[in-house]
Parts: sequence; C-alpha cells; structure tokens
Amino acid sequence: MLARIAKVLPALVIGLNVLVFVPMTVWIFISDGGPMGFSYLGLPFTFFMHVGGVLSAIQLVRKSDRMVYLILNAIFAIVGVYLTLLYFNNVWTSILEKVSSV
Repeated sequence: MLARIAKVLPALVIGLNVLVFVPMTVWIFISDGGPMGFSYLGLPFTFFMHVGGVLSAIQLVRKSDRMVYLILNAIFAIVGVYLTLLYFNNVWTSILEKVSSV
C-alpha cells in the first residue's frame, strides 16, 4: 500500500505542475503581474510547487521508495491541491461576479 502511494504522489505533484502551476506562472509573467501587479505575490507559491515538481521527477526517475521522499511529496501534494482549489475558487467567484453584474 505504501509503495503504491509512493508512486502516485509524485505523479500527482507533476500533474498539478503541468496543468496548473506552469500555466499560472507563465500568465503572471505575460500579464506583467496583472492590473496592479499583485499577481507577483503568488510567485513564491508557484516556485514552491515547481521545486516540488522537480523533486518528484527525481524520485520517479530514480524509482526510490524512501520515506523522506514520500513525506516531502505528500506535503507538496497537499499544498498543491489546496492552492489549486483556491485558484479555481477565485476563478469561479470572478465568473459569478461578472455574470451577476449583467
């Protein structure tokens, strides 16, 4: 059971990186931080997740089952899922505000 979790968590962190955090980082740089530049405040969180993605990729390549990697990937996975849910909540709220003001 623990070996299966040790293989799923790195894939989850890498998937979150590819689907959410890399596009978010690119958007922040392209839009120059948004209208007032406040999006730059989110870059430390995305950098944290990029580091987690690199560590997860290293674990998948080495096929390691060490407990230290499992704990690190669990932390990155929990934080990544939480930040992703916050991001989708923010997007959904902005969509609802635009629709309700019509």
